[in-house]
Amino acid sequence: MTSSLYAIIIPLAIIAALAAIVLIIFLYLRSKVRRFSKEAFGTNDIVKAAKEIEKSSESGRAIHGMTDVYLPMIHKDFPDFDYDVFKGRTEGVLKSYFAAITAKNVSFLTPDCSDSLKNAVIGIISDLESKNYTRKISDITIHQTEIARYNKDGKTVTILFNTSVGHTDFTADENGRVVSGSAEKKAQTVYDIALVYAQDTAKMSSYNATALGVNCPNCGAAVTNLGQKYCEYCGTGIREINVRSWSFEYILEEKSTSKPY
Repeated sequence: MTSSLYAIIIPLAIIAALAAIVLIIFLYLRSKVRRFSKEAFGTNDIVKAAKEIEKSSESGRAIHGMTDVYLPMIHKDFPDFDYDVFKGRTEGVLKSYFAAITAKNVSFLTPDCSDSLKNAVIGIISDLESKNYTRKISDITIHQTEIARYNKDGKTVTILFNTSVGHTDFTADENGRVVSGSAEKKAQTVYDIALVYAQDTAKMSSYNATALGVNCPNCGAAVTNLGQKYCEYCGTGIREINVRSWSFEYILEEKSTSKPY
């Protein structure tokens, strides 16, 4: 009877000891993981930390925009400038740029694009066709758009937008072999998009070019506010002779900011 009892107790004791060892190891490892999670991510909850990492990767590259600095300056020159509208137009132009390259069709560009930007896209398409390549930009997520710079050179005004984007972007040869980029991995990058306010040369012939948008046509006083409607000295309307217009001049990818998700 005693030997039978030992035969039952000993295996149970061994199992209990092994269970205790496993429990101790588990608690030790959990403690180490929680400590690492707390130090690395500010939380003991490793699941929450993982979700925060995923959320962070999907939020796109952070842009240190200068919108708050430059927007008051822009509004001083152009009181009617609607930032939200132009921000939307900027993002729309960028999406049309991607679509035009993917489809190899410049007509996909929005009417806001200048001839310079259209010619740049035509050049990209021509280069692809000369090599019998295709480029596909898809799964596009626009994370953030901010004003990066505001420049005036006397003849033109340039507002440079930075847009943080996530997308898949790859180029393939005629056999479908990927030669650059990745068809599987989504990357995030930042694009420079230039919005320019320049004289419409097609309308210049009927006006005095030296006074256009710079001097009042009546008293000759300098027009210090590029968006004003009346001369601040004599009250003469100047909106009619302001033949400047906004257009998007170029789009450049900041290669140094590109990285995979």
